[in-house]
Formats: sequence, structure tokens, C-alpha cells
Amino acid sequence: MLRFPRRETIHLSMSSVWETTTTQDIGTFYDAIMLNLASLCFPDQEKSCFYCCPPIRDPEADPLDAIDEKIQLLRKNRQELQKNLDDPHEISGEECWGLGFLDDQEKQAGCLLHPLRHQGRDLRHLTGYQFKCANALCREALVFAELSEVEQKFCLTLCRNMDSIHYSSRRNPLMRLLVWDREMVQVIIHENLENELNASPQTSNLNNFVTRYGFLWQKLDFRLDGYLALRIAEQKGCNFLRHNLKNYSQLRDDIIVDLKNNLNLQTTSTTHLIPAHKLKIPLSLSRLLKFGANLWEVPPACEQEIQQLIKPKLTTFLINPRTRRKRVYQSGQGQENA
Repeated sequence: MLRFPRRETIHLSMSSVWETTTTQDIGTFYDAIMLNLASLCFPDQEKSCFYCCPPIRDPEADPLDAIDEKIQLLRKNRQELQKNLDDPHEISGEECWGLGFLDDQEKQAGCLLHPLRHQGRDLRHLTGYQFKCANALCREALVFAELSEVEQKFCLTLCRNMDSIHYSSRRNPLMRLLVWDREMVQVIIHENLENELNASPQTSNLNNFVTRYGFLWQKLDFRLDGYLALRIAEQKGCNFLRHNLKNYSQLRDDIIVDLKNNLNLQTTSTTHLIPAHKLKIPLSLSRLLKFGANLWEVPPACEQEIQQLIKPKLTTFLINPRTRRKRVYQSGQGQENA
């Protein structure tokens, strides 16, 4: 397994990389996990992930779109690599001639121009987008790199029988799981490990896994629900959350309204605001402010007030998820939900 310092990796992934910008360190990190070792990009000899290629692709495009054409293109690019090297051209957003099958058995797919395939020579500049290629690293890979070896092993057993195209797809339940923060992923993994003592094939059966946890990506959104869902799962388990989704959605919506009502009043009367992610709160909570309450800028030092708005409602929900909740307003007066 690849080893990365936990503290530095968390800081790089959750702050420097995902929320802000890329750095030269990311390219080094990317090249490391491109090695044919146990990683999310190359989990074994049977498959690999090529979702990030080409780096200027349509963000909504998925490897499973037009799968027959995708296979033909991967095969063609491998066969015509030398021809393309002799007469290289800049790529478009639709496809990259440097993306192809990496082996004659057409199991793994990836970058045919990567320096690891050319004795250290980086040929990715021939596509016109070497910098983007060298710094392409998805959120899922960053979260995966933060997991322990046991946790990574469990994740990969979910994809044991997948080929490279299905594995690379963001319809792959593992990839949908890994967009959640590391802490939530670990809660889910350890629920499974505790149920069966270890990650046996039965425990890791993909259909059973989707039945238990598919609601996370089918009904919820990690940007809106990451903070609240984690607090509930840590104390009550994911099964509690799954069986109380309707009441949870009401809880989340009530909290969003409270945040809007109270913090918006302050933003209109405060000239100095700071980005929400600069607050001393979990990054998942700042996403709730941004993507839920549309509060991208907030008054400084409002962390305590935010927690005071959230904690009572969350505590009540954990005790009895069907309890009617009150909305809190600046004046201190409550109003029952309809």
C-alpha cells in the first residue's frame, strides 16, 4: 500500500487541492499513485481508473457513456500510438489520443504518454495539456489515500469483478461513496467490518452494499449533508439515518432556514465578511453554509452562533427523529413548523 503522512495528506486534500487550487506537490502525489501499486488508480492487474482523462473533458461525461465506442477508441489509440507520436496534435475536450489500453489483454486503461511508460520522459506535453494532466487528481483518490490499509482493502473488494470502464465510471458505487469525507467513509467501512469481523466476500457484496448505503448518493448530497449525516451516523449508525430520511430532510431544511434567517441579518449589517470556509469549523459545515444556505461569505467569529443554531435541533433529532422542531429567529421567538 502507498503510504502518505496522514496530517499532510488531509491538509493537502481538503484545503489546498479540492477547495482552492492545485500545487506542484499534487503532481508529485499524482505520479506516486500512478505507480502500479495498490491504489485507487491502479488497484490490481485487472483494471485501472482513467476517469480524469482527458483533463478538459465535459465534466458530465462518464466512461460508461457510449461504451462500445469507448472500447474501440482505447484500442485504436494503443494501436496507433507511434503514428500519433510521429505527428502529434493538440487534443480536444472530447477525447485524447494518449488515452488507451495499457496492455495487450485490454484490461488496464490509462495514459500512454506518462513518464512511467517512457523511461522517465514525459510526453504529455504533446497533447497541449501536460500541466493539467500532471495535476489531475480526483477527490475520490484523495479520500482513498487517507484511509488505512484495511479500509482501502475493503473498498477495493467492492469492485473485485469490474473491468476498467465500469470501475472508472462515477456510477461505480465505490466512487460515489468516496466523494463523502473520510470520516463518513470510515464510519461505513467499520460498520461492515464490525458486522462480519472482517471484509469477507459476503460483506463486500456490491448489491448488499448498495442496498444499505445507496441512499447516500441516491437521496443525499455530500455537499449539503456531509456534516449533519456524519454526526448522526457516528452516534446512531447509517441504518438509523436511512430509516429516518424524511425526518432528516426536514431537519436539514429547518437548519438551513435558521442559518439563512440569522446569518443573513448579520451580513446585511456587517461590512467585513470572510469566506465561509475560512471559519474555524469543519469543512463539511462550511459546505452546508455555501451550498445549502447560499452563505458564501459570513461575519467573522460566528462559529459559536452557528453551533447554537444546529446543536439543539440535532440533539432532539437523535433522541426522537419524529419530534416537531422549532425554527429559531434573531429575536429569540420560535415558530412551529407546519
